[in-house]
Amino acid sequence: MAPRSRKPLVAHFNVMVVGFAGVGKTSFVRTLLESLKMTMPKDKRATMFQSSGNGQALIEGPLERTLVPYTVSVDAEIDGEKMVLTLIDTPGFQADYIIDKQLNDIIGYIEHQFDLTLAEESKVKRNPKAVDTQVHACLYFVDPAKRDLDEFDIRVLSKLSRRANVIPVIGKADTLTLAQRNRLRPTIVKSLYNTHRIPLYGMPEDEDDEEEEDAVAPTYDAAVDQQSQEAAANGTEKAKKDENDENDDEESSKHATIDAPISHSKPKSASLDEFLAQFSYEEEDDEVQAFIDYLRSIPFAVIACEEDPETGAPLKIQDGDNQIHLGRDYGWGKIDCLSDEYSDFNQLKTMLLVTHRRILASDTMERYYEQYRTERLLQKRATKLKSMVASKQILEDLSTL
Repeated sequence: MAPRSRKPLVAHFNVMVVGFAGVGKTSFVRTLLESLKMTMPKDKRATMFQSSGNGQALIEGPLERTLVPYTVSVDAEIDGEKMVLTLIDTPGFQADYIIDKQLNDIIGYIEHQFDLTLAEESKVKRNPKAVDTQVHACLYFVDPAKRDLDEFDIRVLSKLSRRANVIPVIGKADTLTLAQRNRLRPTIVKSLYNTHRIPLYGMPEDEDDEEEEDAVAPTYDAAVDQQSQEAAANGTEKAKKDENDENDDEESSKHATIDAPISHSKPKSASLDEFLAQFSYEEEDDEVQAFIDYLRSIPFAVIACEEDPETGAPLKIQDGDNQIHLGRDYGWGKIDCLSDEYSDFNQLKTMLLVTHRRILASDTMERYYEQYRTERLLQKRATKLKSMVASKQILEDLSTL
């Protein structure tokens, strides 16, 4: 009997949108879905949504404020490759005490996906059809009304960048003049790269950070072996000391690894433009060129399409002999949201789904998941050692009675 042929596994790619209320997150999600729908045969458009997502009813119909997190999963074909794209929309942050709870909920969701992977890896027999639910990219939408990132933006970005590939986006870019956009972009980059040194996706590393990471960050196996040997050799007091040292090592390892961005190294004083100037674009390979293009584009300034307020469907805009499928009509002029002349929407879409998709997915697994896995296992080890020390102390106390 001939062996049964296996269907090739379909790649999964998961994108989360995050930001304050009213900055265009949901409008971007809806425009992205409509742009994917345009590339599909008409007979497949009605069945593009997968039943696994809980947000189809929320994403269709008139645009409303996002009050609860939801996911939308769609079948897509990008450059001839089939994939399942999952978009995770989140409620907008509020600039008060609620922001911390909202941020913890988002980080909790990201970590829960890591826990699912860790649980699957711990099984004796793993499921070959297990779906990758990790958040591969997190789009952070900046309010275009701001002149620079404020303390809330910095707080959110600093914490999110420890758990996901964060990509900055300016939402509702049509509210900015060209001059305002040209001022805001370099201001945001300087704030991220030089002032606060937040390790967003693709940002070059400081050479000092690389040396610190190599010198300080221990591997999980080495840390565990050392702790076990010392605890066994030196008894209760040494075990207690190791437990404290372990927590310090864990914290040092966490910060050394988390604070190190993922790309090339740079001198500490260089601006991003100065860093990029050292490359000869034509002589670089495709991956380096993709990162250079990306770093020159951030933050992406996107404009979402205009929708019918009653149905939520994109307005069909007639511009002379041409019809704009995803655009906006301002009365004094009409724009195509997919045109690079007005919006970076198409550049962001290509970056996510084509040039950087595999890099984002592998970086999530190799950097963020492995860091989280190490933290969890070290915590579990610390709890076990603490229990052993406590048990030994109880036995010693009982023997003195």
